Amino acid sequence: MPQAATMTIADGQGTPVNQTFTLYAPASGYGGIAEWRLKTGANASVFPAITYSADRDNQRKANRGKGKLRLPQAYVDSTTGLTKAGSSFEFNFTCVVPDDFPESKKADAAAFVKNWLATTLFQEVLKDGTPTT
Repeated sequence: MPQAATMTIADGQGTPVNQTFTLYAPASGYGGIAEWRLKTGANASVFPAITYSADRDNQRKANRGKGKLRLPQAYVDSTTGLTKAGSSFEFNFTCVVPDDFPESKKADAAAFVKNWLATTLFQEVLKDGTPTT
């Protein structure tokens, strides 16, 4: 299993800036949830967060990973003056790696996912969640 660690991810600004998602809680093994937070904003309710968990499927023939990136918007409550989280952008994913999937193909699979997410088409889809027609 990979060791949970801090992640540095470039944001989407015109001139990208590296943002550091600090490991908040490592997973305790299968079924546990690892969490990272980008500690920006007035309080933890508005921190962007990434979570990831892995488990074995019911037939014990594959690992299933689930992850989420959540980017909340912050606003100041006019009554209390407190910073609160409003609506959030969320990206959720699930991956399945069967035990009988060839080791020699795993690096290609990871590269396809990475490069698919980096395509212009996928970037455009993420901006408003509309279908590709």
